[in-house]
Amino acid sequence: MTYAPYKGGTLLVPSGPSGMHLFVILTNQCQNGLHLMVSITSIKAGKTYDEACVFAGGEHPFITQPSYVFYRLAEQRRGAHLANGVDKGLFIPREDMPLGALQAICAGIDVSEFIGQWAVEYYHANKDN
Repeated sequence: MTYAPYKGGTLLVPSGPSGMHLFVILTNQCQNGLHLMVSITSIKAGKTYDEACVFAGGEHPFITQPSYVFYRLAEQRRGAHLANGVDKGLFIPREDMPLGALQAICAGIDVSEFIGQWAVEYYHANKDN
C-alpha cells in the first residue's frame, strides 16, 4: 500500500549527523504537489534554540525529552517524494501529531524569528487545503 502524506502526519527522516529526526507535515498537498514540513529536535544544554514552540517531552511518543521545532530548516517536499521514501523504507511513518501539539507548531510559524518568510507565506496560503 502506498503511503499518502497528510497534515498532522509525522515521519522519521534521515537528517544531520545524529540520524533520524521527527518531521511533522504541516499542510496537505498543494496544487503543486508539495507539503510544508518542520523537524523536532532536542534541546541541548548551553545551546540557544528557537523558543517559538517548545515541548517538555511526552507530547508525542517520539518526543521523550525537552525539544523544540526547528523552524529555521522548514522545507517543502513533494508528496510523491515522501511516498516513495516511505515505500522504500527510507522514511518511517510514526503516530500522528496530537491536535494540540500540531496547533502549537502551526501557531509558532507566526512567532518564530528564524523561519523563512517564504515558509510563512506558503503555510498561510495552504493551511486550509
